[in-house]
Amino acid sequence: MQPSRLMVTGGENWVRRCAFAFVMSAMLATSAQARGVSPYLPVDLSPEIERKIERVLMLAEQPALTRPIAAATVLDALPRACERDAALCAEVRRFLTSLTRTAGIGHASLSAGVASGADTPLPNRHGMSSQSDYEASAALYWQPGDRFLVTAGALAYDGDTTPTGTVVSLGGEYFQVDAGYRDRWWSPFEDGAMLMSTQAATLPSLTVSNYTPLTRAKLRYEAFMAETGESANIALGTGTTTGKPRLAGLHLSIEPLPGWSLGVSRIMQYGGGGRDDSLGELFDAFFNPSDHDNAAAGSTEEFGNQVASFTSQFVIGDPLPVAVYFEYAGEDTSTLSNVRLGNTALSAGIAFPKLGERFAAAFEITEWQNGWYVHHIYRDGFASDGHVLGSWGGDWRRLGDGVGARSAYARLSWHSPGGAGFETTYRQLENGDYTLGNYETARQIDARYSRPLGQWFVGGELTVGRDVFGESYSRLGAFIRF
Repeated sequence: MQPSRLMVTGGENWVRRCAFAFVMSAMLATSAQARGVSPYLPVDLSPEIERKIERVLMLAEQPALTRPIAAATVLDALPRACERDAALCAEVRRFLTSLTRTAGIGHASLSAGVASGADTPLPNRHGMSSQSDYEASAALYWQPGDRFLVTAGALAYDGDTTPTGTVVSLGGEYFQVDAGYRDRWWSPFEDGAMLMSTQAATLPSLTVSNYTPLTRAKLRYEAFMAETGESANIALGTGTTTGKPRLAGLHLSIEPLPGWSLGVSRIMQYGGGGRDDSLGELFDAFFNPSDHDNAAAGSTEEFGNQVASFTSQFVIGDPLPVAVYFEYAGEDTSTLSNVRLGNTALSAGIAFPKLGERFAAAFEITEWQNGWYVHHIYRDGFASDGHVLGSWGGDWRRLGDGVGARSAYARLSWHSPGGAGFETTYRQLENGDYTLGNYETARQIDARYSRPLGQWFVGGELTVGRDVFGESYSRLGAFIRF
């Protein structure tokens, strides 16, 4: 008899029973509710409409700690936002109308460009680099009934094609199940998310979430399981194993006061190749990491790698619309405590969705300690196919160098009454000088102009920068988007 095996099996059965009870309860609740599944809005694929939607939510004093955003959430926010910017609401409402049919085009985008200089990973572009001479994405949907939705999507650029946006959804407003290539962004920040962003290609996943809050506390939840790209550098005993590490994540948030949201998130990287991926061990390590995952620091016998964060956003609509937001994140735990985070990262940001009649702006800063996106078990890091799963700054350094860094971001946007818009952003990254990286301060400037052409947007974009190794790069492109 093997007690440890019995304990694992018992844990798995307990987890299954809890999961079954939760699913059945949610399905019963779903059957009695008014609304079914909601399509999602694109994440870092259609910047023009995405920025407008962010402004609508802020004007409606609706915090957003995660993306993608459900179309139903934006529809709920429109009445209040329209009181402050009727023209903006009209544009967003026209876009959302295209998602209310039985079948149609969710979005479509095609861009072509010319590049020069170093080959640099671009921030939040699903793994695309500055040398890519094209980028194409599209999503088609079919919703035969309230409780069922199929979306077929794809994203392609030089060197990679991913079925981003290909998702089967079922359920309703309190319990929606999504299976497929669903993007995930866990942070109120627009420039970077420490835990999960769009820096890497979209992962296949199974997700359960609600888009309508529960209880008076306005509880929102999102839980998922995903699989990353293959790695041949996973520690196992005294050697290595090859496989696809898995991810399990949970996000919870509440709104203690109108316009103020608090959230907590945790993600576990585990399994892959010959490593243990049992549900019982996952449950123990996820909810009690100090005893079951971090008890022997540096040991390959640990179950996996964890990251966690606390986030908050406070949105005020009058007299000057503004959103203030923060993130406190950690890589594993500290001092054998489940609530004290190790290798911390601190972020602060402020956004102005409406400065006068034509402008909007945002300013963000993040600083993280060493140890982020590197791990002694997963030696390719908290990453997938060569790109970190969190902040783009983790891609701007030598592979495997767990150096700390500080990033800064600023955005200024202008829009005309006719729908044309211009946006420029500035990014800066300064890696620590205590490793052998010999890094320089990296800077990148982006400028984009677009204008409506019927139901389409056409425009151009320019990226110029200098990377952490002192190499310059640039990319000039033109695009058309639906």
